[in-house]
Amino acid sequence: MPSDGAGTREQIVEAPGELIADRGLAGTTTRAIAHRAGCAEGSIYRHFPDKQTLLMEVVKTRFPEFIQLVGSSPQRAGTSTVKRNLEEIAVSAMAFFRGMVPVLAGILGQHDLLLAQRRFFVETDTGPIRMLESLTQYLEGERRLGRISRRASAPHAARLLMGGCFAHAFLLELMGDHAAVGTEERYAREVVRTVIEGIGPGGS
Repeated sequence: MPSDGAGTREQIVEAPGELIADRGLAGTTTRAIAHRAGCAEGSIYRHFPDKQTLLMEVVKTRFPEFIQLVGSSPQRAGTSTVKRNLEEIAVSAMAFFRGMVPVLAGILGQHDLLLAQRRFFVETDTGPIRMLESLTQYLEGERRLGRISRRASAPHAARLLMGGCFAHAFLLELMGDHAAVGTEERYAREVVRTVIEGIGPGGS
């Protein structure tokens, strides 16, 4: 069992992901996290003020590329092509959502935890709304540059893209891989193509 020393924070961050895979979120208690990390339960609160902060740190640690990619998307307006930019985001989103569905399912199944998570997102300006806002800003930038239709609704296009990826990730987790339509990468590309055909400069 690891000692409660310098490596404890890293061990604490690794433990929830392993526990969620084994037991689901309901079984990922702070006591179970401490046991898996090999530290005292109180050690968790020396590094993280609450369970929500710890879970968000787990997300950042497991999917740093996706979080950075979406967060920096407004600065990508006018670079590469809209299609390539959105494909990169969508492919990364599929991996992110596949990993997040078990966590989100557990949160939705516990009302008190859900309310606490909502408060956490609002107070820290993080979570899915912030992600959608960043993608919306990117699309609005492309619209100003004339690279997508002036009639396109950036907030709705952002939700179509992210919603399509999330819904498919949820379906795969619920039904298994036989529910797939090709690879996840192909699915992401096709979602982008479908959105692009609606928001391209020549779109109806």
